[in-house]
Amino acid sequence: MKDYFAVLQVSENARPAEIQKAYRQLALKYHPDVNKSPDAHERFCEITEAYEFLMNHWPQHVAQHPESANTKQKYSEYRHTDDFERFRRETREKAQQQARMRYEKFKKQHEAFQESGINDIALLFTAFIRLLSIPLFLGLALMPIALAFISWQWIFMGIVMWPVATIIGWYMHDNRRHYLLPGSFFYTPSRLRQMFTDTHPSDKSCYYCRSKVADSKPFHLDLLKLKDLKLKSGGYRQHNVNYINQNISILVPRSKKAFVIHSLNGFIKILSIIGCLCFFPVSSIVWRMVTGMILGGFVSTTILTITRTRSNVTYLFSLNMLLRVAAWLSSLLLASRFSFNPFDIQTNDAIHFVVTAIVVFDSFLMQLFEMAIGKKSMAPLLSQYPEANIKFAEGYRVYNDIPVLSVVYPLFKWIFG
Repeated sequence: MKDYFAVLQVSENARPAEIQKAYRQLALKYHPDVNKSPDAHERFCEITEAYEFLMNHWPQHVAQHPESANTKQKYSEYRHTDDFERFRRETREKAQQQARMRYEKFKKQHEAFQESGINDIALLFTAFIRLLSIPLFLGLALMPIALAFISWQWIFMGIVMWPVATIIGWYMHDNRRHYLLPGSFFYTPSRLRQMFTDTHPSDKSCYYCRSKVADSKPFHLDLLKLKDLKLKSGGYRQHNVNYINQNISILVPRSKKAFVIHSLNGFIKILSIIGCLCFFPVSSIVWRMVTGMILGGFVSTTILTITRTRSNVTYLFSLNMLLRVAAWLSSLLLASRFSFNPFDIQTNDAIHFVVTAIVVFDSFLMQLFEMAIGKKSMAPLLSQYPEANIKFAEGYRVYNDIPVLSVVYPLFKWIFG
């Protein structure tokens, strides 16, 4: 009799989230469509069977037999009961169908994650950090020796620098095979070329360019509606909040022209932010970032106006969002000093608190405005695709009031659509 905890490679005290994560990883690894080994099918069914038991049957058994939980009845003893054998037979019959259904769902989620570009951005950031770590390693390793030629006392700097250099060198050695290429990029040059050249015949009109046919891939507008909020507390510093959402994805018809314009605007926003961070002649990095966003928004709006194309990010601009932006900009202004001859913007020590507050407490401000104005404050100010307008009227929104996410998610969507 197999141990289901061992099958999923989790401990007997594993939480549901840990079980789900282990199942997802093993399911993607052992599904017969991916793994061509002879025992892949049997292994996959075994994983699904273990998942069903640990997520459904075992919690029900503990709840129905409180005396077992009080006496700390071991899982190993329960595996030899008739109740367990009956469950095993029933689950085995369902494993084939459930396994395939679950894998297809995971596969769609994985593909959606890849298409979002988040994975490629994470890979680029990882490669950038690894590239910077090479001169850092050489500097930490060689600087004490180089300075020792000036004065032998500098050699004692190695006591601090060499352990750090050893850690970085160890990491570089462990990842030496693919150090500067940490993974496979989804958007390869051939895939990017295919995106801009392939057409998708359709009888629908483009929502963003009314005179064009929707011959490109539709724009995915992902919305959610909060169904429930589960709070769990396991004692001091062991609190957990789970948002249970109802997610939908609306496909907005889009033409090749609109796709090219939207992609160009995303590139312009990135270029504007990076350019202002590097070259805008003010002392404050925060205001360089803000200026880059304002400049990128102005240029992209100008392009949309000239080309007579609707924006694909207006769904982000709600009354709640505008009030929060105004509040945080006011905070930045109070923590800044402006001079006009020569022109410069400087920030005082309070800027660290303001930036931290924006990232951490924006979600609380979002809740306050929603309580004061109502849930409609999260609806877009401008009219959207008809199907999206219906969903917004039903209470759907773009994102939840979650710390950090309430800042990062809309900023990411504003740049990339």
